[in-house]
Amino acid sequence: MQWARQSMQQALQPATIGVLNQEKSIQQQLSDGVRAFMLDLVRPELSSDPKTPKEDNDAVHLCHASCLLINKGTLENTLKVFKAFLDKNRREVITFIIENYSEFSVEQVEPSFKSSGIDKYAYVPDFKPNSQKHGYKWPTLKRMVDTNKRLMVFMDDKADVSKVPYILPEWEYVIETPFENISPVEKFPCTQDRPRDGKPRDLLVMNHFAYNRAEIMGKDIDTPLTANQIKQHGYNAAKSLQQQVDTCKTVWGSRVPNFITVDYYDVGDGDIFDIVNKINGV
Repeated sequence: MQWARQSMQQALQPATIGVLNQEKSIQQQLSDGVRAFMLDLVRPELSSDPKTPKEDNDAVHLCHASCLLINKGTLENTLKVFKAFLDKNRREVITFIIENYSEFSVEQVEPSFKSSGIDKYAYVPDFKPNSQKHGYKWPTLKRMVDTNKRLMVFMDDKADVSKVPYILPEWEYVIETPFENISPVEKFPCTQDRPRDGKPRDLLVMNHFAYNRAEIMGKDIDTPLTANQIKQHGYNAAKSLQQQVDTCKTVWGSRVPNFITVDYYDVGDGDIFDIVNKINGV
């Protein structure tokens, strides 16, 4: 499954280029075939404007690190976009991995799912976590379609299935490869970066993106590459993607990634979708 990282509902403005990961709207990403999305949940900074209602500052928003840099509105509004897609496309399955940047409680996150109506599609496992952290019996895509439970949701922090059973704790089931890859990258790694307990999980996220790094006042500041830089380095080209997939097979015993995360999925002349189709045998 191909994955768009830090997806936002609207195209972003040039002034926000330092924190930009995607340019296409979520509607366009879905139309193009993206089926898994990384979403950052952030609490907006308190406004000094007395006209701003306090509840707006407490809402769950989609931002990137800071809502002062990019604020694409509430989680609820974006979930409505996904629900509309699932309503119209009854054989499609979507996955979210949520970065709970502002450490919202799961009870604070759930209302956005309920009010958008997308919670009716959310998958709830019929198994319980085990100490080995792997070996679970996951549903096939066909079963998810047949049961109309076509949304898989993971959250990296504050998930609690005893309170919201469909928001699953990411690190119970998922491992990710290193994400702090500083450009230029000769070869993307496939070691287990998160969680760092050395225990394998059933699901593998292959992070395939890089950052620019600059030192400012003695601190390393990392910012996403621009689309032109990604194209220049060939990071989204078939050769680079296939090389990391092959590395993952070597590290994990012929295992292939479940998800591939990239910036600017539309840069690379369709190579990303070709690689994903190859992995999926289609």
